Amino acid sequence: MTSLEAIELKFLLKLLGCENYRSKISEIKPNAKTKASDRDKVCRNLGAKGLVDYDSEVAKFKLTSHGKTLLSLDTTSLPATPDELAVMRACKGVMTPGQLRKTPAGARQQIIQDLAGRKVLSISEMTIKEVSLSAQGRQFLLEEYEPRGNSLVATATMLGSYIKFLRNNSGQFSQQPLPTSQPQPQRSLSQPSSSAMPIGIQSKPDAQAVLQQIKQLDQLIGSDNYLPIYHLREKLQPPLTREELDSYLYELQRADRIELSSLHNQDDYSASQISAGISQSNGGSLFFIAIL
Repeated sequence: MTSLEAIELKFLLKLLGCENYRSKISEIKPNAKTKASDRDKVCRNLGAKGLVDYDSEVAKFKLTSHGKTLLSLDTTSLPATPDELAVMRACKGVMTPGQLRKTPAGARQQIIQDLAGRKVLSISEMTIKEVSLSAQGRQFLLEEYEPRGNSLVATATMLGSYIKFLRNNSGQFSQQPLPTSQPQPQRSLSQPSSSAMPIGIQSKPDAQAVLQQIKQLDQLIGSDNYLPIYHLREKLQPPLTREELDSYLYELQRADRIELSSLHNQDDYSASQISAGISQSNGGSLFFIAIL
């Protein structure tokens, strides 16, 4: 059974009071005096347990030594767009997206992450923007969670949100078996663990379960929302075939849930890792997965 600290339970109960159990992270305050850094830590811990999903974006980044080398070359021959070159030239030490005055605000995150995938930029900090209760989190609160102890954790408002949640969702997951354990953030990826799968062990995952697995793996290995595909293949093949997983990835990309990007510098990966990418007709391959 998944154990929760008091502050983690308060976080979940606060989330139950939000529309569709989704909220900006800034609006979730487990306690009146909870610091933003502590709140974000709680969110990541709950995400590692599979109980919440969250969207994050780049907060700080800097030019890598590889990027500096590229800028010292003839930039007219570089495989970079004008907007990408503008971002590279603007980098002076550690930067925030807000400092990129000449780059459209709506394009900054994608450009930064594309350049980071090519090792031109290094992302040093990610910020959580929105959080939502995951399907596994709903199932946990409906069927597994058992309040214990004498300490007063929930306010009347929190308790009311929980009761309303139970009334609205009763029976929704009654036919779905819970995983016997939850994924632990400190587990090495080399250790086999069926608990990292956000789905039933006996059935193949669907697109939503694949998306959840991408998020969990990104948190586990700390890939800063640039997950190499070979990590996902290690976890999902089997039960999925290579073709089935590729199909789900394309489906998620078409739905604007993920972005697939190419590998440009092959020196950092082994031949087997590179071969795990999705081959393209131009001779390259899609290698990184980013959550949108």
